Amino acid sequence: MKNVLQFCVGLIFISSVIASARPTYIGYSGAPGSRGRCASSCHGSGGGTIEITGFPAEYTLGESYTITISHNGGSSIRQFNGSCRIGDGSDNAGVISAGENTETYNHSSETNGIKFSSYNQSSGTFLWTAPNEDVGDVKLYIAGQQGSFSGANSTINLTSSPGTTGVPSDGEQPESYVLRDNYPNPFNGATTIEFYVPSESYLTLDVYNIKGKKVESLVSGKFNAGSHTVRWDSGEYASGIYFYKLRAGDYQKTKSMSLMK
Repeated sequence: MKNVLQFCVGLIFISSVIASARPTYIGYSGAPGSRGRCASSCHGSGGGTIEITGFPAEYTLGESYTITISHNGGSSIRQFNGSCRIGDGSDNAGVISAGENTETYNHSSETNGIKFSSYNQSSGTFLWTAPNEDVGDVKLYIAGQQGSFSGANSTINLTSSPGTTGVPSDGEQPESYVLRDNYPNPFNGATTIEFYVPSESYLTLDVYNIKGKKVESLVSGKFNAGSHTVRWDSGEYASGIYFYKLRAGDYQKTKSMSLMK
């Protein structure tokens, strides 16, 4: 009877480990206050090839950044969990929105997480909008796993420090180009985009969809120094996240906007 009991306990233990390693589990980004790193570290081996690009070393208040998760070797990414926190604490830093091949999740221990919308992807994107006020350093936590349950694991922790707002104080003229937030945002139908030009310049302002495809060119020409506004009528475009990019010489800046119909 003693041997049988030990055998049964062993089976229960093994089953528990396998269950906790399933990629359906959410809330395991490794961030403070999360459920740990079971999306990657409860099984498999180290030495994964998952990488993150697009997360800034220095963030601009209220700026939106497109983050890409991909792998540079090995198997496709089975699944990942991710979130962004203020400093070393458990409070969310900014807002994460879904992009290509990804979706957000909300769990009691992780209320603004991001993961793949389906398993075994080579890459995906998501949008991180920085806090509107200076909260100090923020950290992006990613825990991901490649291949089968015994595949390689990656645990990634990236830090971003606060920069400038990019918007001058009252009565002060900026020394460089400034692309401001569109308004209203979110919007239904049309929205206005404002930008500042420090000296006569040739510039372009284009709109892109979530997949990075240009859907409309709003501006292409020479502008005098000063502030300018452009209106974008979304017309028949579907609801979703869009990006607008200003280019002028070596300068380029991208911001996001939400179309809701």
